[in-house]
Amino acid sequence: MSFLTNKRIESSEVQEIKNIYFKIRIPLKNGTKINNYKVRVKDDTTFIEALAMVDKQLVESSEQSPFPIYDGYIHNYLQLFWNPKENKIYEDCGIFAYDPDKKFNPIQKDVNFNLYPETKIIIHPESDC
Repeated sequence: MSFLTNKRIESSEVQEIKNIYFKIRIPLKNGTKINNYKVRVKDDTTFIEALAMVDKQLVESSEQSPFPIYDGYIHNYLQLFWNPKENKIYEDCGIFAYDPDKKFNPIQKDVNFNLYPETKIIIHPESDC
């Protein structure tokens, strides 16, 4: 048996959702591996949180996972691209992040930047990253 409550939902309680798209290129000994992902995240999500959602998708669906790579040292994208001690993206990683209107997301300078909705992020480590 189900029932409805008369509770009114205030606008501050509603959490907006946005899509973030990733194209991740990983140079390997036998060529470059390119993976595309889409994550649905809360409106105030940062690059680190969105990339963690990609890693979560991979854990839940291991058949799509490119990990481990680099002789077993790297087990997820956060480990590959983000330095948690300094809270920044590794300097030798290329990153391009724009929304559909070509508005730039300055996540290389500020990983805590609130990503614009529908942002497309292309990221890759340099070959010796």
